[in-house]
Amino acid sequence: MRGGLRGLALLAAVVLGAAACGGGDGPVYDENVPVTAESETVILATTSILGDIVRNVAGERARVDVLMPAGIDPHEFEPSIEQVNSLYKVNLVVANGMRLEEGMTEVLDIAVSEGVNLFELGTAAVGAGGLAGEDHEEDHDEGEHEGEADHDEGHDEGEHEGEADHDEGHDEGEHEGEADHDHEHGGVDPHFWLDPILVAEGALALGERLTPFDGSEEWRAQAQAYADQMTALDAEIREILAVVPPSQRKLITNHDAFGYFAQRYGFEVLATVIPSTSSLAEPSSAHLAELVELIVEQGVPAIFVENDAAEGVAEAVAAEVGAEVLVVELYAPWLGEPGSGADTLAGMLRVNAQRIAEALA
Repeated sequence: MRGGLRGLALLAAVVLGAAACGGGDGPVYDENVPVTAESETVILATTSILGDIVRNVAGERARVDVLMPAGIDPHEFEPSIEQVNSLYKVNLVVANGMRLEEGMTEVLDIAVSEGVNLFELGTAAVGAGGLAGEDHEEDHDEGEHEGEADHDEGHDEGEHEGEADHDEGHDEGEHEGEADHDHEHGGVDPHFWLDPILVAEGALALGERLTPFDGSEEWRAQAQAYADQMTALDAEIREILAVVPPSQRKLITNHDAFGYFAQRYGFEVLATVIPSTSSLAEPSSAHLAELVELIVEQGVPAIFVENDAAEGVAEAVAAEVGAEVLVVELYAPWLGEPGSGADTLAGMLRVNAQRIAEALA
C-alpha cells in the first residue's frame, strides 16, 4: 500500500467530530398530521424513523411528534431544555433503547423516575424478534417482565409480559416499583429498523402498549396492518437482493449498523470503518490499515456509508486501496429528504436494498 494511512485516523477524528450535538430548540412537529377529536393522545418519538413507525401504528388516533431533527446523529444528540420539557407534556415517549440515544440516557432515566411514560420500541422489537434477537446473544426471556412496574397510568402490570428486558444482569428486586432503564447494554446493536421483520415485531408491541390508552382495538388492528406491510416488504427486499450471488454477499460499512440486515438476508459484514455499533467511536490508523488490506484481499467492490459524517473517511480508505472501490450511500440513522424515495421507513429499506444489489451484483 502507498503512504497516506497515517493521516486517515486524524481525518476520521476531524470528520466525525464535526457533527453538531444538538438540534433546534424544540421537538419537530409534523403539521401534516391532523389533530381530530379522536387524537387527544400525543406521542413523542425520539427519531424520525421511530416517528414513522409510530404514525403508521397510531394513524389518526394520536398526534405524533419527533424530537430529533433529521440530520442529527441519534448517538450524539443532546436535548435542549425545551426539548427535555417536552417529554413531560405528552402521553407517551417512544425511544429506541439499547443505547441509541446515548446523549439522552440520563434525561430519560430522570423522566421515567418522575412519571413520564416511556416505551423502548427497539428493545421490545429485538426481544420479540426471534432470529436476530437470539443471534445477538441478548437474553430476553418472555417471563422476565412479569410484575414489572408499568409506566403508563391505568395499564395492567401483566400487559407487558413478553416485552424485552431493560435490565441487563441487574437484580430484579433492585428497582421494585420502578422499571429499570439503566441502558447498560454494552455492545448491543440498536439498529433494529434495518430488519423489517423486527420492525413488525416492534409495531405489534407498540400496539399492545397503546391499546389501554382508550381501550380501542384499533391500535392493535393498525399495528397488525403495518406489521403485514413490513412482512410483505421483507419478501420484496429478498427479491431485490436475489441478483447478488452468495459469494458476493459481503459488506463493509462505515459503522456496525447492518448486523440485523446482514443476518436477515444472508450477508456477512466483513468489517466496518468505525469498529463500533456507535458512530461516536473513532477508528485508529492501525484499524484503517487493516481495512485497506482486507478490501484488497477480498476484492470488495464497495464501501457502504450511512447518511452521516463518516463518508469522508470511507472515501479516504477507498482512495488508499488504489483500485476502483465505490463509496455507496445508504440510509440508516434518519429518513431521507422528501422526494428521495427514502422519506418513509419502507421506502428507505427499499432504496437501501436496491443500492446494495446494484453495487454487489
